[in-house]
Amino acid sequence: MFHFTEIAPGVKHIQDAMGVCFTLIEGDKRAILFDTGYGMEDVQAYVRTLTDKPVKVYLSHGHHDHVLGARWFGQTLMGEADMDEFRERTGEGQRRKVMKQAEGQDVPVPDDFMIANISLPEAICFNGKTGTFDSLEEDLGGLKIRVILVPGHTPGSIVVFIPARGLLLTGDDWNPCTWMWFPTSMDASGWRENMKTLIRVLEDDGPEIKTVICSHQPKARDGKELKAFLEYMTDERMKAAPAVDMGAPIDTHQIVKDPEGWVLLFDLRKIR
Repeated sequence: MFHFTEIAPGVKHIQDAMGVCFTLIEGDKRAILFDTGYGMEDVQAYVRTLTDKPVKVYLSHGHHDHVLGARWFGQTLMGEADMDEFRERTGEGQRRKVMKQAEGQDVPVPDDFMIANISLPEAICFNGKTGTFDSLEEDLGGLKIRVILVPGHTPGSIVVFIPARGLLLTGDDWNPCTWMWFPTSMDASGWRENMKTLIRVLEDDGPEIKTVICSHQPKARDGKELKAFLEYMTDERMKAAPAVDMGAPIDTHQIVKDPEGWVLLFDLRKIR
């Protein structure tokens, strides 16, 4: 079952039955869907209960919990650097893992889940720059958004900025629990600097980032929290962070800050 929270006028943050979130951004003439979730339910049919406007689908990156719902759409767009990730994460092995996860959560699995076609996304054709980051602008009719390529969680990760709302959608480039330990993830210190640079460029060019929407949080976060998180995750703390076993041959370490509940999980070898 889907649930949504209206974060701002024209911005609905949707959570699927598996607990991951994606966002519908609606202008007067068009709409953007940012991510599609696990796809256990018909995402397009649900979105059609929220808007009758043409919907363009952008995928924040190629991981399964964001792209398996693309099965319900004819065409999607994604950063070109994540195409191999998409192929792997929509493949048979990953689908079996997700099916087992769904069954463990008592979430009904569609009969055709293992065989449903999921079309390879079209590569986003960026036509501008936001600072040094490739970007493009979409005019939805009375509401403009900026789609920005910000390598970090994956090399093809994108974020979406809505200047009129001071609202940043980070995908998995930032969550209060941020994972930077995947093989294709950027080194954690480089990711941190990318995010800090993005914030500086956006705020120098426009309004303050007041609100952040994350893919694994059903409620919006204050923009100040994102900035504080990035300031806290210093190289010194990374090098001193304890190791954690993620069941993979990766030198995974973790910084935890309570009571905020912040977590940064990363591959230490990449920052040495």
